[in-house]
Amino acid sequence: MMIGVSLAFTVMKMNADKILVRKLDAPEKMGAVEEICCGKTGTITSAQMRVAQFFCEQRQVKNTRKNTILHCELSPQTLESIKGGILYNCDARVEMDATTYVPVGNPTEVGFLKFLQDADIPIHLLIQRKNGRIRASVPFSSEKKRSAIALEDPDRPGVVVVHVKGAPEVILELCQSMVAGERDAELGPDEKDEIDQKIRQMGTQMLRVIAFATFEMESDEWINRFETKAGSSPS
Repeated sequence: MMIGVSLAFTVMKMNADKILVRKLDAPEKMGAVEEICCGKTGTITSAQMRVAQFFCEQRQVKNTRKNTILHCELSPQTLESIKGGILYNCDARVEMDATTYVPVGNPTEVGFLKFLQDADIPIHLLIQRKNGRIRASVPFSSEKKRSAIALEDPDRPGVVVVHVKGAPEVILELCQSMVAGERDAELGPDEKDEIDQKIRQMGTQMLRVIAFATFEMESDEWINRFETKAGSSPS
């Protein structure tokens, strides 16, 4: 009790100096820190993020040219899933400047949109296809470390597709299968270990690693599981 009261008084004193401490134990933990390196995006970096490489269909591909994604022999199913995950599960928008369409918003999502735009994919048209088709959405949170959106597939009436993206370790645990060429394959412990190794390898190269996943079901199944229950929503 004494420790809790002491920390509470510490937090109150810091609040008087306009320092907001959200957790009582934060000052105690900070007391063990010897060195702090801090900076804001735009000072340490230029806030211009781009896709450097990606691991998909059990292959690691370096993004070495503008249209790499269209020339790395990905299956059509995988390509559509990537495009949908980037375009639909996204809060960034596309605006028109004097001569071109420019992605605007979160630097990470802007980087993904430019990844498609560099391959001459008309993102300014495709991103509008989600309008009026969204069934549910879960915004990103630091607790869940993922975001998700469910919408009616623009090309397949009667099908609801869920796009999820977030921290690789979180997304990987949610998945039970993966795309292998033109078919789905089981995502077992060995496959998860291989993907985890790739994630760690990218992390050691100072890359920010983000995972994408998709899931689909018939509209009737979606209604029965989520929309028929008052106040229910997917989490």
